[in-house]
Amino acid sequence: MAGLRNLFDIAAVLLALLMLATSFVVVDETEHAIVTQFGKPVAVYSQAGLHWKAPAPIQRVARFDRRVLLTETRETELLTKDKKNIVVTTYVSWRIDNPLLYLTAVRTREFAEARLSALIQSELGSSLGEVGFKDLVSDNTERSGLDALERRVMEAGIPVANDEYGISVEGFGITRLMFPNQNLQSVFARMRAERARIARGYRSEGRAEAQKIRAEADRVRAEALATAEADATRTRASGEAEAARIYAKAYRGHEEFFRFLRTLETYEKVLNDKTTLVLPADSPFLELLTRKAPGSWRGASRPDRGGSSGAQK
Repeated sequence: MAGLRNLFDIAAVLLALLMLATSFVVVDETEHAIVTQFGKPVAVYSQAGLHWKAPAPIQRVARFDRRVLLTETRETELLTKDKKNIVVTTYVSWRIDNPLLYLTAVRTREFAEARLSALIQSELGSSLGEVGFKDLVSDNTERSGLDALERRVMEAGIPVANDEYGISVEGFGITRLMFPNQNLQSVFARMRAERARIARGYRSEGRAEAQKIRAEADRVRAEALATAEADATRTRASGEAEAARIYAKAYRGHEEFFRFLRTLETYEKVLNDKTTLVLPADSPFLELLTRKAPGSWRGASRPDRGGSSGAQK
């Protein structure tokens, strides 16, 4: 009997220690702790420390992460204002702001993420229906269209998440924006056609600019040649006038000698061993050939009765 009593005493002590161990709540800095009594919340601890509660199974503790959590939504096909189907992937960062409401509304993180994703996608779909695709995608580095869309979704989703789920939405963003796979080929074909059209426009502008440059160069060349030709003509005229003046000055008073030299120069240019001339005997051109010099030109030819004579060299 004594041994059985000792066994009961040991069991009682162990049970007391177990109940004492489950009567304390240790709250970490990264979590909320909610004490429930038979499933009904009776206390909420959001500050780190040691707290008292009734031992289990009378009271239990539900713990929730109080840090900022990140949830990525799955790819969703939505429609823009200009009736273009696009596939959107987003993320949302959130934290538990009201742990008691969170416990009663969603209870688990998986269910909370499902509710939050559904809310975000609903707001995103309605917001995209008011925005054209060109406002979302442009050649500029600025993201004004996407930024405005993200702000609109956040402003619409924050009150609902806070009031219905006890969740505070800290951030929202679009991580991927693309066309559905079945539309990619047609989109790429249109993009290539658009780039080809732009390239043709650039080439046409280049050819027009090249033609303009060539025309301007030809005009400048023609003006330069005309100016040079005019200057050359004036220079030649001035030189010829100066030469004539010098010749006139040199031969002034010796005109007969000048005519004699010019005649000899003409003979040198005109007469050769293949030249045949038929001229009147009194032609000035034959004056030197027919004139008798003192003591020479004996037996010079006389004009025939026909009034003409032939000279050959």
